[in-house]
Amino acid sequence: MNFIFTEEHIQFKDAIKAFLKDECTPASIRSGWAEKKSFNQNRWKGLEELGVLSSNLSEEYGGLGMDQVALALMVEEMGYVGLPEPVAEQTFLINDLLDLLPAEMQKKIQEHHMSGASYISVSHPLAPNPLFLNESAGLLLFEEDSYQFVARHDLEFEEVASNDPSRELAKIKSINHSISSTENFEILNSAVSSRGALMTAAFLVGLSQKMIDLSSAYALDRTQFGKPIGSFQAVKHMLADVAVAIEFARPAVYRAAYSLADNNPKSALHCAHAKYMSSRAAELACKNSIQVHGAMGYTWEMDLHIFMRKAWSLMACWGNEDKQQDIIFNTLKSSKDELGVLYTF
Repeated sequence: MNFIFTEEHIQFKDAIKAFLKDECTPASIRSGWAEKKSFNQNRWKGLEELGVLSSNLSEEYGGLGMDQVALALMVEEMGYVGLPEPVAEQTFLINDLLDLLPAEMQKKIQEHHMSGASYISVSHPLAPNPLFLNESAGLLLFEEDSYQFVARHDLEFEEVASNDPSRELAKIKSINHSISSTENFEILNSAVSSRGALMTAAFLVGLSQKMIDLSSAYALDRTQFGKPIGSFQAVKHMLADVAVAIEFARPAVYRAAYSLADNNPKSALHCAHAKYMSSRAAELACKNSIQVHGAMGYTWEMDLHIFMRKAWSLMACWGNEDKQQDIIFNTLKSSKDELGVLYTF
């Protein structure tokens, strides 16, 4: 079993990193907030031209045929810059699940978003408020025992407030017409739940790394008693604790991605574990970053709060720590696998 990233994985990740470094800066995110339009069409089109929006579609549909490992690496880079656009949602929750949808629903979705010009939003009990409906072509809506696709013009909705201004959320008021189905519901619901957990986990790892990098830079720049505060042991320990948490979360994310790509029957467990570990790392990154900044990190002037707000929002989406812990516990409790210090799940 080979866990090493392929050259294709690394090249794809590096291309996205280079693009986002210039195109998704804190200044551009603040500009989106000021204009109340965080979805940047130019950035979206740039990602489309890179092949990102169709990266995990099959070559038959004009995609690159990338697997979930490549997607996890991609989303981690997007987390590092706090990308507002729902690229992760389109790739993980729409592209990745197209083949599981009924033929009629597949056709409608393909008509709307295969070009990458617009995307399909998603609503699920674990993430009930869909993103950027004003910019979407439609909505894939999951309910307790069924799912439906609704074209944008058949939706009536209202905007709802978000702690993260980069996440423009909506609440559905009414649906005029939809294509509804219960076909493969259990399989599809499990698949979208796992991918939602993995997607947010990868994003949280990127956000956590960004927060510790900002805090480390601040600790080297800020002086007290004639020395950089980063030279004080208490500050070093706070930053080191976050670094350790991130390094424990990151391989859990990669393992979950590999598990999905390999169709491992334990992939739901692995995705839950990845989200749990990443949420804990992000929670500690937020807490300790504020400490290092002397509570200034949450002020408008500092860029840190941009990433903390998104982390707090994503920790609650697609299953919070308690939800993931329950999945892990219930799966292990019902499993006949050996557990203990000599084994691992």
